[in-house]
Amino acid sequence: MSDFTPDAIRNIAFVGHGGSGKTTISEYLLYSAGEINRIGTIAEGNTTSDFNPNEIERQISIAASPLHFTWKNVKVNLLDTPGYSDFIGSVKASLHVVDTAIAVIKSAEGVEVGTESAWEYVQKQEIPAVIMVNKIDNEHSNFDNAVEMAKERLSHDVAVVSFPVTEGINFNSVIDVIKMKMFTVTDPKSKKATEADIPAEHLEKANQLREELIEKVAESTEDLMDKFFEEGTLSDEDLARGLKNAIIARTVIPLFAVS
Repeated sequence: MSDFTPDAIRNIAFVGHGGSGKTTISEYLLYSAGEINRIGTIAEGNTTSDFNPNEIERQISIAASPLHFTWKNVKVNLLDTPGYSDFIGSVKASLHVVDTAIAVIKSAEGVEVGTESAWEYVQKQEIPAVIMVNKIDNEHSNFDNAVEMAKERLSHDVAVVSFPVTEGINFNSVIDVIKMKMFTVTDPKSKKATEADIPAEHLEKANQLREELIEKVAESTEDLMDKFFEEGTLSDEDLARGLKNAIIARTVIPLFAVS
């Protein structure tokens, strides 16, 4: 058993409306980190976190499930919380013991009532937060609409960090506006993504979202704001460091495209 210093431990809670995909994302994280050797599904009742007989029968999370894995020499303690209002007490309790909350919303439906309820407690506890827009492979996916709903209903400090190249059943690639690269996964069970240059038809949107992210990060400290005004942008190093600090300070809420 490895020993981890406090600075190498992250405590995270997944929150969001029921059915948003928190349990499935948790399963893929455990698999990608090598903690499990197969990916369970809710339909088959063999996911790591939904082990309670009632959860298996109803195919929903009833209580928060503690999970853990190691990623790049950091221990991640993850709480997969239930999404339905009947079990909001479990969400509240979880948010008292984590460093970061990740709100998972569906690309087709956007921000739903369960997410808004959980978000109220995230704000009350003043916890740094991240948003994942999930299920982009849904035929009714509308990523841009989900982003706008997140800005309107959750926070105006939301900034897109990655966006899908395509949506619906052909979704397999995202564009990272920090690294300014496209990442593609052709096999859902693959632990690695293929990196490539951003296609020309998506470059304008990538540059626009990167500029919006830089402006948000620059606003977080006077030092970065001065650099932004002097140079008109931020270096990759300043952006990465500034984003980390802005997340901790809760002045920027990064949003990622996942599925």
